[in-house]
Amino acid sequence: MEMWKCHLEYKQLPVPDEDSLVFWEGCRRQRFLMQQCDVCWRFRFPPSPFCRHCLSALATWRQEPGRGEVVTFCVYHAELAGPAWRDELPYVVAVIRLEYSGVNILSQLLGEAVDRVHIGRAVQVVFAHVNEQITLPKFTLL
Repeated sequence: MEMWKCHLEYKQLPVPDEDSLVFWEGCRRQRFLMQQCDVCWRFRFPPSPFCRHCLSALATWRQEPGRGEVVTFCVYHAELAGPAWRDELPYVVAVIRLEYSGVNILSQLLGEAVDRVHIGRAVQVVFAHVNEQITLPKFTLL
């Protein structure tokens, strides 16, 4: 069994399941959707069948404007995630705190010089089409 998936020649993609299918379909349609608990009103990400705060199964999908700020980040200068990332070096992976929902999401920052990224920097979601099933939410600096 392959213990380290980072040796793969391709980029790994998410596999939508029944909990995340609405999220991924929203991304495919260029809409950033988050679950909001119908009982305690907290947002939850990743999507799940129960609220981790009040354990309610009731939730509504809400459009998230996708504006946020960098909480922390890492600049990759080597292909640690595998050879498929070689053409994107150096690239930035960041934890983004979304303003509207307060959700933290791990994503890639696109098209920016790595020296312009810093904690607290404002970002906006963009969508990167990968294939017919998957469009990934990524972010750009504002």
